[in-house]
Amino acid sequence: MIIKEEFYNIKCDCCGKTINDEWMPDELSARGEMADENSALRIGGKDYCYDCYDYDDDLNIVTKDGRKFDGNTEEEITGNETR
Repeated sequence: MIIKEEFYNIKCDCCGKTINDEWMPDELSARGEMADENSALRIGGKDYCYDCYDYDDDLNIVTKDGRKFDGNTEEEITGNETR
């Protein structure tokens, strides 16, 4: 007998790794519970594992693919903004 089941995980859009070895029964659980427990971040339309983002001295989020986001509003900082 062949049984088809679908499971969900989060793949980092920067490095390509899955967040962990566990698989969730639905997308909502993967985006919520799994992301929270593994410090995954979805920002700017992409998913990042904990290895692919950090915070700078101003608490902005800096991703390893060269993007920067305001840590309060999560809006992307493009370098044209003045503070």
